[in-house]
Amino acid sequence: MTQYLFQIELPPFTEEMTQTIPAHKEYVDRLFSEGIILSYSVSVQRNMLWCVVAAADEQQAMEVVAALPMHPFFTDIACHQLLIHNMSTALLSDISLN
Repeated sequence: MTQYLFQIELPPFTEEMTQTIPAHKEYVDRLFSEGIILSYSVSVQRNMLWCVVAAADEQQAMEVVAALPMHPFFTDIACHQLLIHNMSTALLSDISLN
């Protein structure tokens, strides 16, 4: 799987946008659990969103982003194929059956 970084601009939040947040969050959480979205960040100003998507190709990655519930509100989308994407994860010790 190739990884793609999306840089997405958001307009000022409206009531209509706010109403889509629960469905959007649920969908993003599902994509995280499926290993499709690898990271997801929103700026404190709520005007920019960044996410890394794992997909077979750019078209498939764009389809993932186009299916996001907030997609109709995105004002600009830039997609960049990544060579390297490292993340630190919470380290949990392995469970011992002893």
